[in-house]
Amino acid sequence: MRPALSLIFLAALLPSLPAVAALGSTPSDFGGTPVRTARSLSQAPAGSAMAVYTISQSTLDSGTLVREYMDASGQVFAVSWSGPTLPDLRTLLGAKFSALTDATGRRTQAGHSQLALQQSDVVIVSSGHMRAFAGHAFIPSAVPAGFDTTTIN
Repeated sequence: MRPALSLIFLAALLPSLPAVAALGSTPSDFGGTPVRTARSLSQAPAGSAMAVYTISQSTLDSGTLVREYMDASGQVFAVSWSGPTLPDLRTLLGAKFSALTDATGRRTQAGHSQLALQQSDVVIVSSGHMRAFAGHAFIPSAVPAGFDTTTIN
């Protein structure tokens, strides 16, 4: 009976509507009006078409802050979150969500509140506990030239 309760709990956490993919695709729709800020890259190569990126910032009803980093073409190359609850990571990570679930399934010790996954196609770092979650993810091959991934917050 315990596995059935776990499945019911996980199903309750997932939204009932299909998710719009974010990481590696177009920005997510979390409702409300996101605040968008254009930034330029100080280390961008001369004449580079990728000299600007945009940060879309949304505050969820739970109070969690979600940021999506988009390149000049509007594709999300990085995301971050911080707040009292986890955002819908299936929506936020899009197709890269399966890398997260695979990594958490291979963990040998339960109860750890940190996860650091570094693969050639995605980097995901997540940590936290009740009322204090934070993390970020990015696609290394999609990061614009000159962007410092340590600034993702």
